[in-house]
Amino acid sequence: MKRKLVKQGAATLMVSLPAKWAKENGLDKGDEVNVEEDGKRLVIKLSEETKKEQKAKINVSNYTPLVNRVLMALYIKGIDELEVTFSRPEEIKDFQKRVINELIGFEILQQSNTSMTIKDISGSDSQEIETIIQRIFFIIDSMIEEFSEALEKKQSLDPIIEIDSSINKFVNFCLRMLNKKGYPELHKTPQIYGIVTLLEEIGDVYKKLAQESQKTRISKEQVEILNDTRISLRLFKELLFHYEKQKAVDFSEQYLKIKEKIKNKNKIDFLLGQLNDTIIWLNSYLLVISV
Repeated sequence: MKRKLVKQGAATLMVSLPAKWAKENGLDKGDEVNVEEDGKRLVIKLSEETKKEQKAKINVSNYTPLVNRVLMALYIKGIDELEVTFSRPEEIKDFQKRVINELIGFEILQQSNTSMTIKDISGSDSQEIETIIQRIFFIIDSMIEEFSEALEKKQSLDPIIEIDSSINKFVNFCLRMLNKKGYPELHKTPQIYGIVTLLEEIGDVYKKLAQESQKTRISKEQVEILNDTRISLRLFKELLFHYEKQKAVDFSEQYLKIKEKIKNKNKIDFLLGQLNDTIIWLNSYLLVISV
């Protein structure tokens, strides 16, 4: 155990903290941490002055084909500076092309044929998690709107498919922030994490719908269902930030309404059913923190 100074309101107390936790967070003897009330719990957090950069080194030579997923996992985990050693130059090029653009705030500091150092240089920790979540909802809503318009005007669906990468970018950033500092109401963090993860899956299904619509003619009824799912997500967004019993009932009834409309005739119907089911799964997380 290590002794630390703890600030609670105007008082400063000396308490003992687990040595392992202190080491993992770069705390030295006498460093200050903050205590926040969270219901019946007291939550100890690092003060802004005490926070230290989280650095890591990893050799991904034996991780193929998981290289990009492993590096994304370290980003989401909250690492601030990462030194990566690759076995082949092609892996670096693939990482730059497929992943680095989705790491909000990260830039390449150094690079060679077999290694790369990337770092968060944006100070992105200061961004509010609620704002990021609202941004994710906005991007998905825009995706559905543009999808519907493109179908009506018989335009290319490629731009809609590309929007999914923006959703992934902000979802990963939000998960990173949840890991680093938690949700403002700390006890809600696991449920919010689950909701944000499902939002990424929802974006993936819209992408698949757009891809399938390039091969299979989508009917007027299916476009109507697509727009109904937009209503569902708008209802859920309202519930997430301003929970009301009647809106929760409306959200569930919207799911049943869409389910009845789906005819299960082709792959588009299958994807619409998958989308509807994924949207209602959001409710399982919401009710835990709202009822």
